[in-house]
Amino acid sequence: MKTDALTKILEENVLSPESKDKLAALHENISSREFSDLLDAEGNQYVEFVQEGGGVWGSALVGYLYGLEIFGIRFLKVAGTSAGAINTMLIASCKTKEEAKSEIIRGILFNWNFADFMDGKPYVRTTIHAMLNNKNFLKINAIIAAVIMIILVIIPFATYSETTLNTKLLFLVPLIPIIIAFFCLKKFYNDFRKQNSGLNPGNTFLNSMKDVLDGFGIKTVANLNEKFVQKGLELNLNYRYGNGMEYYAIALNSIEEIKVNNLEHIDQTRYKIFYDSAVNNDYYKQNPFYLLKSEYIVITTDINAKIKVELPTMANLYWSEEELKHISPAEFVRASMSVPFFFEPFQKRIDRGADSVKYAWKFWMNTKPEDIYPAGVFIDGGSISNFPIDLFHSADVFYPRMPLFGVQLTSDSEISSEKGKTSEEILKTPFSYAGNIIGTLKGFNDKSFLTKHTFYHLYSIQTVNCGTSDWLNFFMKREEKEDLFNKGFQSALDFLNQFDWEKYKSERMMVAMKEKKILKEEDTKTVG
Repeated sequence: MKTDALTKILEENVLSPESKDKLAALHENISSREFSDLLDAEGNQYVEFVQEGGGVWGSALVGYLYGLEIFGIRFLKVAGTSAGAINTMLIASCKTKEEAKSEIIRGILFNWNFADFMDGKPYVRTTIHAMLNNKNFLKINAIIAAVIMIILVIIPFATYSETTLNTKLLFLVPLIPIIIAFFCLKKFYNDFRKQNSGLNPGNTFLNSMKDVLDGFGIKTVANLNEKFVQKGLELNLNYRYGNGMEYYAIALNSIEEIKVNNLEHIDQTRYKIFYDSAVNNDYYKQNPFYLLKSEYIVITTDINAKIKVELPTMANLYWSEEELKHISPAEFVRASMSVPFFFEPFQKRIDRGADSVKYAWKFWMNTKPEDIYPAGVFIDGGSISNFPIDLFHSADVFYPRMPLFGVQLTSDSEISSEKGKTSEEILKTPFSYAGNIIGTLKGFNDKSFLTKHTFYHLYSIQTVNCGTSDWLNFFMKREEKEDLFNKGFQSALDFLNQFDWEKYKSERMMVAMKEKKILKEEDTKTVG
């Protein structure tokens, strides 16, 4: 980073004193580091980037993005769920891939009033606001209700009545709040059912997202795919060591070096087959960009088909090719951020007669045309995959050309719960038991992948602690957004300061060799 650029950044009002101090201390070390072997004409380095969902914690993701971009990190592949899906869509949509985007995205998120997205009945917003501003809201109201009921029950005994009829009427007084509560709950249930089991329709968010994408000239999915999705030489990138046979030669040397350093753990027969195939791989000899492409993916969950859905990769399951020429990719994001019960599920009626739809259902679901589902019903992608880092993992790695970066979001309370509980704490009440079951099932796909592939936690992933902030606090003020932005920014600096690209490449190749059974797993238990 040049001195003038650093000076300009240090003048940013949004950066806290702590952020400026950390940047001033680390910028020289970070600026000297390599992060990828794929560069553009400006010297920017390209990575794959996955962002975890986290409701209104999205400001922390933007801060993390800003921390990467000021050091020349750019993004070839981006993916995310919920809040991560919003950021993913904005990265893919605004400007060119060579340009920094975080300042524009920050402006969008900071100008959005998240409370506007709560577009349900007025009492919903009022109640949620009260609950978020008072952690004991339910407890206090339950106590008040109990006290009122006790008073009403005592009244008939404490009040003198001249007639039997008056006495009977007094004993009916405690039923009044019960009757009122019954009709209130009935109204709430009816409203909830009419609103497709969601407190908020989510239309305000969808329209806001559409307006932003329209401002970037992205009116349809076809527009975005044409702009962002490229491959091979179309990407106009350069390999760090030259665009001829340099990549191929370095790859072969590195494979041999791994063999020499791990000779006692190598299955010689499997290694020979692998190495010979690498030597004879003509695709990479003159083209270090073979099979390289840019893409964006947002994750949602279809509770009708009961599957994790990757959009736009699997879009033809629900939208025909003709429809994708007319609908906004904002619909993909709306599908991804449909928090169950908080927002209505996003619904899409399927044109079962479209050829592209028939082909997709045959390809993805092995389903005959007559058995195609009538509609997709989407809820928050985080219910299955909140951190879809597995999307960009490949077992068939020739030699890493760029790293996969991931950012996760957590809070003080989540960090505390991750320390583990006693069985008594888990089974204390039916609610605590049910909560632990749901917590285990949520994101099970991601947890299983990361448990098997510990490499990513060691070399790719940074976690941002969002402190005491609530991920559903749609009444978040600008100061709170700025605080989250700074938490993300500082976490990005910490990650870049310790990242070792050469170590990453070596360890990533060892993971690939383990998956091909070249490295004996029983001898290399920590490799994965």
